[in-house]
Amino acid sequence: MKHGLFIIILLILCGNTAYGFLSGPIAGRTGAPNDICNDLTCNVTPCHDSYGLNTGKALFSITAPSTYEKGKTTNIVVKFVNSNTSLHGFEITAIDTTNTKVGTFTSTDDTTQTESYRNQYAAHTTIGTAESSWTIQWSAPSENVSGPITFYAAGNEANGNSLSSGDYIYTDTATISLATECVPSTLKIKPKKVVQKRGKSAVVTVTVKGENNEPCANNTVYASSVNKKVSIDESMETNENGKAKFTVTAGNEKGKDVISFSTQNNDTEITKDIKVIIK
Repeated sequence: MKHGLFIIILLILCGNTAYGFLSGPIAGRTGAPNDICNDLTCNVTPCHDSYGLNTGKALFSITAPSTYEKGKTTNIVVKFVNSNTSLHGFEITAIDTTNTKVGTFTSTDDTTQTESYRNQYAAHTTIGTAESSWTIQWSAPSENVSGPITFYAAGNEANGNSLSSGDYIYTDTATISLATECVPSTLKIKPKKVVQKRGKSAVVTVTVKGENNEPCANNTVYASSVNKKVSIDESMETNENGKAKFTVTAGNEKGKDVISFSTQNNDTEITKDIKVIIK
C-alpha cells in the first residue's frame, strides 16, 4: 500500500502525461539540490526513465555571463545542439550556496513562462517545445546573498510519442559571481575643449576609472551647462570600457560656456570641467 502511494505521489510530482510536458513541467525538476526530485530531475521510475541522465547524443547547455551586478537584469540562454528530435523542453532555477533560490526570471517571448513558477523558475511553453534554444531574463537579487550563484537546468529531448518513455533527459549548471564594484577615482574628458558653430553638435567622451586604473562600467556620469549656452544630456551610463558619450549642442548665441561633469565616489563627488567656445 505504501509503495503504491509513493508511485502515485511521484506521478503527480513528476508529471507523467504528455500534456504536462507540452504545457510546461511542474516546478522542481531542474536538478538543483533542493528541488522536489533532487539531482535526479525526476529521471526515475515511473517518469522519464528510459535512458540514463545525460546519455543522449545531443548537447544541452546554459549560457550565462561570469559575473552579475546587484539588481541588474541579464539574458540567460538554454539550448540543445546536435539534437535530431522535433520536441524539446527545459526548466531552470538559480540558487546560492545555501541552496536558497535567488533572483527572478522573466519571459522574453511566448516560448517561455515564469509566472506560474513564482518567477523562481523558468520553463518552456507549449509553443516553446518546437524550439531547441530559449532566451530568458534573470534579475539578480538587490541584497547580499551567500557566495556565487549557480543556475541549474534540466532539458527534455522528447520523441513525441505522447508518453514519458523514450525521452532523453539532460542537465547542466552555470555559475555566476558578484562583480567587483569599481569605485570611481578619476574622470577623463575628451576633448578637453569644445569649439563649435552655433546650432551644431559635438560629442564629448567621459572615461571613469577606479583606483587601480580599471574602467568603471555602469557608472552614472552627470553633466550640466554652467551658462546654459549649450544643451547636453543630464546623465549617461558608462559602458563596459568605463566610457560615456555626451552630445553637446550649441545654441544660437556666440560666446563661452563651461560644461561640468561629475560622478559619485562613495560620499565624495568627483568633478571635472571643460570649456566651450561658440562661434
